[in-house]
Amino acid sequence: MRDEFDEPQPAIETTSPATEVAVAEAPAPLLAKVPAGIQLLNRDFLTDVANIPDGSIDLIVCDPPYGLGKDYGNDSDMRTGEDFLAWTRAWLELAVPKLKPSGSLYIFCTWQYSPEIFSFLKTKLVMINEIIWDRRVPSMGGTVRRFTSVHDNIGFFAVSKDYFFDLDPVRIPYDAVTKKARSRKLFEGSKWLELGYNPKDLWSISRLHRQHAERVAHPTQKPLEIVERMVLSSCPKGGRVLDPFMGSGTTAVACVRHQREFVGYEINESYCAIARERVSAAATPPVSRRAKAKTQRPTEVQ
Repeated sequence: MRDEFDEPQPAIETTSPATEVAVAEAPAPLLAKVPAGIQLLNRDFLTDVANIPDGSIDLIVCDPPYGLGKDYGNDSDMRTGEDFLAWTRAWLELAVPKLKPSGSLYIFCTWQYSPEIFSFLKTKLVMINEIIWDRRVPSMGGTVRRFTSVHDNIGFFAVSKDYFFDLDPVRIPYDAVTKKARSRKLFEGSKWLELGYNPKDLWSISRLHRQHAERVAHPTQKPLEIVERMVLSSCPKGGRVLDPFMGSGTTAVACVRHQREFVGYEINESYCAIARERVSAAATPPVSRRAKAKTQRPTEVQ
């Protein structure tokens, strides 16, 4: 698929043999390196899913099209109503068998379709939580015929009641004042007091606005903070995460940062390229990045 931002390039003039040699010897652009254990696939999950063995995935993180007509450079979000729900049921039927007996699944969706999606998944999996993501959208007028929608729904499901879940890496530390107020002799040494409390099922995390440092060229990019919480709590270190709709690669970045394997699918070639760059940057130690930037700094004219 052609990058929608690419402009047609003029043909290269070869007016002499020397020019032809120069063109022939021009190096091809280097692809950003992706670490071992990370697969970024520019393919359709529905047609390639057979290549993933059943029972091989610890965690599935799904951020599919919502059926709201967003522009992803293709018609992937143009289904609505029962057509959208039928498509959603079809890919979930393919995804669920890939989970291990201890595996789990998170799915982002909108309130318009979450009841039907959750009801369907409850016939396949055990529902653990409905999480509400408060996007912290500022009040700026808008509709006057209903209350303004400022959240996404996230369903958390597991294969069985024996699913993997590690709370400690995602505990939220108490600030000093609150910790002191709750410190009574009865609670001295309590894990929850020392390490922090369990995140509730309302996640108030700002959406990525246009000026956000994390933001890339993707219309519905999710904050890394949200996905890292899913990966850290629901996939063991060294485990494998599947993302059927990879987008800009946020789940892949979380896996690189926290030593999980990853396989992701994305049909938009431009988004795959963004994901590759983000993964490469996440896998490069900060010292190496600074050294690389220093060597690439333009030489000053004397």
